[in-house]
Amino acid sequence: MKNVIKNVILLTTIALTFVGCNPKQDSSAKRTSAIRSANISGVTNGTFSQSYCGNNLSSIGTIYDQGTSQSLYSSGNFESRVKGLLSATIDPNEIGQISSSANDQTGVRFQGTIKVESNGTVNLQQTKILIKVYDSFVLQSASDGSNQYQPIPIEFTSAASGQFNMQTGSGYVIFSDQYGDVRFDGNLSGDYLSGQVSFVNKANVTGGSAASGVLGQFYVARCGIIK
Repeated sequence: MKNVIKNVILLTTIALTFVGCNPKQDSSAKRTSAIRSANISGVTNGTFSQSYCGNNLSSIGTIYDQGTSQSLYSSGNFESRVKGLLSATIDPNEIGQISSSANDQTGVRFQGTIKVESNGTVNLQQTKILIKVYDSFVLQSASDGSNQYQPIPIEFTSAASGQFNMQTGSGYVIFSDQYGDVRFDGNLSGDYLSGQVSFVNKANVTGGSAASGVLGQFYVARCGIIK
């Protein structure tokens, strides 16, 4: 965890810009399926805001796979699990390569607000999150200047349920929409909120079984998400 946290400043740069890499992927085919979003044209318009807090910590978090828990491999590798999450609205064949690292130029990033009341109850209406998947198609199109592909967003403008134990710092938040649920189980320790992300889809755009399981681990600056 210590080595991962050292890269939190670099994370912001990766999430907002792409430089110096040209993966060998064919990006000629456009993504044709609907993009999952509760309100992508709403408050954030699907974009991250550049901000820092505390000791110059980024407000952008990362979802990754450090490979320390065998249970994470029960539903395939990280890339296949991310594609499983996205399969509620996008054919996995239309998605490029996705790194499991916390600080690569492809991967899964998020930004949001978890409003926790003094008794530990999560204020559902004031809690929101934007998850964005940066695949190799996004990186390639940014590198060649075409910008044909954009990061794939999943945005929730409110939470379905959530609670934190103010004594131990442990808690959870569940976000839900017509396509499924995304759950963050984490613990507040020092400057960070970290833990595990899981999901249960309600649909599969290709017509197969809806995907579910552990997506990966996550961390984000405490001051950037807990309000």
